[in-house]
Amino acid sequence: MDQPLIVRGRYAGRTFIPEGPLPDTEGVAELVIIPGPPRPRGSIADAFGTAAVPRSGDDILAQVRAGRDEWGDR
Repeated sequence: MDQPLIVRGRYAGRTFIPEGPLPDTEGVAELVIIPGPPRPRGSIADAFGTAAVPRSGDDILAQVRAGRDEWGDR
């Protein structure tokens, strides 16, 4: 009897996504799902981190204007 093949991957959105190429054999298969911790949902802004001290729009505008004024008329 041949040894069983193990295909590792993940199951998301009702789809199995293998970690590598699938084997070139056929046979009976089982899908065993080991539940993992739920992934937190967030916005794209969460990827940028947070400021230690939030700044107002006026503070940011003043910084941008100061940077632009440093360049002068080049």
